[in-house]
Amino acid sequence: MRSSLRGIWLVVAMSVRVSPWQSLLCLAESLGSVISLLQPLYLAWFVDGVLHHDTARMAVAVTAFAASTGLSWGLGMAGCDARIRQFERVGFAFDTEIARITASIPTIDHLESGKYLDQLQALRDQQGALGMALNNVLNTFKNVVFAGGTMLLAAGADVRLLLLVVAGLPGVVATRWIIRWQARAEEVSAEPGRLATHLLDLSTTAGPGAEVRVFGLRDVVRHRLDRAVARWRAPTVDLARRTELVNAVCEAFFFGSAGAVLAWMVHDAIRGQVPVSALVLAVMLVGRLQSTANVLRWSIHNISRLTRTTGRFLWLRDYDREVRAAHRGAQPPPASLRHGITLEGLNYAYPETADPSLRDVSLHLPAGSVVALVGENGAGKSTLVKLLTGLYRPTAGRVLVDGVDLDDLDLPAWRTRVSGAFQDYARVEFTARESIGVGDLPRVDDEAEVSRALREGAGEDVLTALPSGLATQLGSSWPEGVELSGGQWQRLAIARGMMRTDPLLLVLDEPTAALDAATEHALFERYAAAARAAGGRGAVTLLVTHRFSTVAAADLVVVLDGGRVAEVGSHAELVAARGHYAELYELQARGYR
Repeated sequence: MRSSLRGIWLVVAMSVRVSPWQSLLCLAESLGSVISLLQPLYLAWFVDGVLHHDTARMAVAVTAFAASTGLSWGLGMAGCDARIRQFERVGFAFDTEIARITASIPTIDHLESGKYLDQLQALRDQQGALGMALNNVLNTFKNVVFAGGTMLLAAGADVRLLLLVVAGLPGVVATRWIIRWQARAEEVSAEPGRLATHLLDLSTTAGPGAEVRVFGLRDVVRHRLDRAVARWRAPTVDLARRTELVNAVCEAFFFGSAGAVLAWMVHDAIRGQVPVSALVLAVMLVGRLQSTANVLRWSIHNISRLTRTTGRFLWLRDYDREVRAAHRGAQPPPASLRHGITLEGLNYAYPETADPSLRDVSLHLPAGSVVALVGENGAGKSTLVKLLTGLYRPTAGRVLVDGVDLDDLDLPAWRTRVSGAFQDYARVEFTARESIGVGDLPRVDDEAEVSRALREGAGEDVLTALPSGLATQLGSSWPEGVELSGGQWQRLAIARGMMRTDPLLLVLDEPTAALDAATEHALFERYAAAARAAGGRGAVTLLVTHRFSTVAAADLVVVLDGGRVAEVGSHAELVAARGHYAELYELQARGYR
C-alpha cells in the first residue's frame, strides 16, 4: 500500500509541477461521470410517471436527463482533452527525467550491472506506462466514484442487486493473480529483451554489420534474434492467454448470477411486490454493476502496473541519490600535487561478481612522476584507471590525493583536473574542431588550442583526410560527413586528452592500441617528455599498456597480475630482478626480433 501511495503521489506531483491548472481541469471528466450516474434514476422516474399518468414527473425526468447528458458530455470532453494533453506532458517530463538521471549518475559501474540494466530495460519496455500513469490515476478516481455511485443506486432500487456486487468479487480477487503474472512476465522478459536489442544492433549497424556479412553470420544472428524475440514476447503472450481465460470464467459467473437475480425480481414484479420502475432501474443497473466489477478490477490492475513502473523510476532515482550520497565530498582538489596519489588496500568487484578484479592494491604514485602500468589483458589496468578517475567506487580501501580521500573531494571538480585518452574512446561525430575541443569545453572553439592538442597527440596527419580541415563534419551518416579509420579516430581521442594543459592526473589507457609498437613507443616518449616539462604542478602521468617495450621512459613501472601488484620499480630495476616483468618483457621482445 505504501509503495502504491508513493507511486500515485509521484505521478500527481509531477502532473501538478508540469501544469497545475491543466491537472485541475482533468478532474472535470470525473465530475461528468458523477453527474451521469443519476441518468438511470431519471429514466425510472419517467417510467413511473408514464404508469401513473404524472406529466409533471415525466417532464422533470426528461429535463434532468437531458441536462445531465449535456453537462456530463461537456465536462467529459473538457476533462478528456485536458487528460490527453496532460499525460503527454507528464510522459515527456518522466522521459526527460529518466534521461537526465541516467546521464548524470557520477559513476559508471552501474552500466556494467545486470540488475541495473534489466531494471532499465523493463523501464524502457513500460516507458509509455509512465506517461499513462496520470491517465491511470484519473481513471481510477473516476472508476471508484462510478462504482460507489452505482452501488448506492443499486441498494436504493433493490437490495438484491447487491448480490451482483458479490458476484463480481471473484473477478476482483483474480486480479491479484493477474498482477503477479504480469510482474513476473516483465521481469522474465527483461534479459531476452536486452539480448534482442543487442542482436538487432549487430545486424543493423555498420561496424558489427561488416563482420556479420564477411563471416556469413546473418543466418546465425537472425535465428538467435528470432529465439530472443520469442523469449522476450512469450511471457506477454502467455499472460494474455491466462488473463482472458480468468476473465471469461468471471464474466460467465457474473451474468449467470445476474440472470438469477433478475428472474427473481421479475417474479416479484408480476406478483406486484416490486414496482415496475424499480425493475426498470434494476435492468439498467445490471450492465453498470458488471462494469463496476470490471472497472474495479482494472483499477487495481492499473494501480499495480503504475506501482511497478513508478517503483522502477523511484529505484533509479534512489540509486542516483545513493551514489551521490556516497560522493558528498566538497573539498576542492589541490592546485598542484606535492606528495602524489596513494592507493591503500584497494579492492574492486564488478556488480554481481563474486571475484574482485583488484585485490589489496597498495601503491604510491609520486607527484611529478611518469608511471607505466603494465600487465596482461585482464590484469585490472583499466579498472584501476576508473577508480583513480572516480568512475568506479572502491569495494574496499581508498584513493588518497595528497593525503585527502578521493571521497572527500568534490568529484566533478576533481574530474576537471583529470584528462586522458581511454581504451574505449568515444567517436564524437561533431566537426573535427569540436570533436577534439570538447576535451576542454571552455576552449572548444579555440582553433589554436585544438591545433596544439592535435600536434601533441601526434595527430597532424589526420588533417590530410579532412577536406575542410578542422571544420570538417565527422561521420559518414551526416550531410557532407567524412568517415575516419579506427586509427584516425584514436588520434583524435588522444588529441582530445591533450586539450587540458594543467591536469593533476593525465591517464593514457592504451590509447595507441590501433598503432604499431614503434609509433606507440615514439608517442609515449613524447608524452613522458611533456609530462616532465609540466612537472612543476606535480602532475602524475599514467601510461597504461600491455606492450612492455614502450615503458622504458617511465620513472616507475607498476606490474599488475591477476588484480594484484606483482612488481614495482624502474624498467632497469625490474629487468635486472628477473621476475615476472622481465619474463614478459623478454617474451614480447622475441616477437619483434
